[in-house]
Amino acid sequence: MKRKYWPLAAITVMLLNACGAPAAPAATPQTITEKVTVKETVVVEGKVVEKEVVKEVQKVVTATPEPTANPYDQNAPIVVWIDETRKATVDAFKKKYPEKAALIKEELVDRGQFPAKVLLFNNTGKGWPDVVFAEPDIVSRVADTSRDYPLDLNPWLKSKNVIENFAPGSLEPCTFGGKLFCLRNDLAQNLTWYNKPLMDQFGYKVPSTWEDFEALGEAVAKDHPGYVMGFADEWMLNYVYFAAGRCPLGHVIEENTLYINTADERCLRVARMLDKLIAAKVFLTTGPFDPATAKVVNENKLLMLQAASWFGEYIFGGKPDSLYYKTAEGQLGVAVPPKWKNEDKAYTGFGGGAAWTVSKHTKNPDLAVEFAVFASTATEYHGTGPTYPAYMPAAKEWRKTLVGNKLYAEDPYPVMETTAALMDPLIASLRFPTVDLVKKTVSQAVAKGETIESALPELQKELVNAAEAQGYLVKTSNK
Repeated sequence: MKRKYWPLAAITVMLLNACGAPAAPAATPQTITEKVTVKETVVVEGKVVEKEVVKEVQKVVTATPEPTANPYDQNAPIVVWIDETRKATVDAFKKKYPEKAALIKEELVDRGQFPAKVLLFNNTGKGWPDVVFAEPDIVSRVADTSRDYPLDLNPWLKSKNVIENFAPGSLEPCTFGGKLFCLRNDLAQNLTWYNKPLMDQFGYKVPSTWEDFEALGEAVAKDHPGYVMGFADEWMLNYVYFAAGRCPLGHVIEENTLYINTADERCLRVARMLDKLIAAKVFLTTGPFDPATAKVVNENKLLMLQAASWFGEYIFGGKPDSLYYKTAEGQLGVAVPPKWKNEDKAYTGFGGGAAWTVSKHTKNPDLAVEFAVFASTATEYHGTGPTYPAYMPAAKEWRKTLVGNKLYAEDPYPVMETTAALMDPLIASLRFPTVDLVKKTVSQAVAKGETIESALPELQKELVNAAEAQGYLVKTSNK
C-alpha cells in the first residue's frame, strides 16, 4: 500500500534485544478494584462474635503481557531468490561469513512470477522464500492485503547509518505507510548517453532542455536523415519520457490516493514531442533490446539515448559481445538529462533499480535481514558490481569500475552522481504495473500508425480501472 513521501531522517530505527526479536512492551502500573471476603469482630446482643463481610478494595498491580514462545530460530536456513547476476552477491556473503554459508540456500527465479507465487504460498501456508531480489514496484504488489508478504525492516536494522547512507530518495519507493519493505540494490537513474564523435562531426550540442531536444530532433531529421535519438516502446515511454515529463500516471497524493490524469499538460507535452520525432523518423518504435534496434546502433546511426545508468556497462559495453558498441574507443559521452523549461530542474525516472525484500514469514529474521543489508550495502561486492549502487559509500567505491573502461569519452561518474539526486519523488511504487497498460494502449496505437496523444484517453481509462481494482481512491483533477 502507498505512502506519503517523508524525509529519510524521520525514519525511526529500533534496536533489537539480545535474542534478535523486538523487545516486549514495558510493564504498566494499573489500579484495579476487587471484592474480598473478610472476618470482622462485632458485638451482637451483648456478645462479641466474628462475622464474614464482603468489601471492595483497590490494588495497584503491574500488567505485563503473558510471555509467548519465541517464534524465531537463529539456526534456521534461509532461501534467497535471485537472478543469475546476483549469484555473485550470495558468493560474496558466504565468503565473508563462512560460518553462515550452509544456512544460505539460493534459487534462480523469474521474479516476474513473484506476486503469483506468494498467493500460492499463502493458500498452502508454506513455501515463502526468506529474501527476494525484485524491483520496488513488484514489492508493492506483494505488500497488498491479499499477499501481505514483506517484513517491516525498521525494527530489525541494527544501525541507523544503514538508512542514512542510501542516496536521497532512493528508499522512498520501498516505503509504504511508514514501513520499510525493501532496501535498494541499485538506482538505475536515467542519463543522456550520446555518441561524442558523431555529435562533434555534425556540430551538435547536447540539449539542456526538452524543447531544445525536440528542436535538435527536427534538425537531425532534416540534415542527417537515418540517424536516431531514441526509442518509443512502452518501456522507454513509461520509465523515461513520461517520467521525465512528470506525467501523472499514478502520483501519490496521500496514502492510498492517486492522481491520474493523462490530459494533464505534463503528459501532453511529452506525447506531442514524441509524436513529432516519431513522424520525423528520428525515434524508432522498437525497444532498446530489439534486434532491429541493435542493428541501427551497430551501423553507428544512434546519436543520442535517454536511458538508465546501467546501459553504459551492460548495453553499450565496449566489448566484443556487447549489444551496442563492440569496441571501446572513447566514443560514449554522458550528460545530465534535459529539463522542461517551466520546471525548476531536471527530473528523471529510473529504468530498473531493484531491491532486497524479506518475508514476514521467515523463521530467521536476523540472518535474512543481515543478508539483505549486506547485499544492498557491501562495498566489497558493489565495488566491482555491474550497476550504480543505491548505497552512497558503495557507489564511491564502484566508481573504480568505470575508470578502467575506455568506452567513455570522460569519467561518467560525476554525471551519474548528480543525476542520482534528480529522481522524481512523485514516482511511486504502485500495486499495478503502469508499463503494461502503456503497452496495451499507447504502444498498440503507435504500431497502427496512430499518435501517442490520441491514445492517452484510453490509457486514462485503463489506469483508473486498474487503480480502483487495487483499492486506490483516484482523483482525476488536481483542483
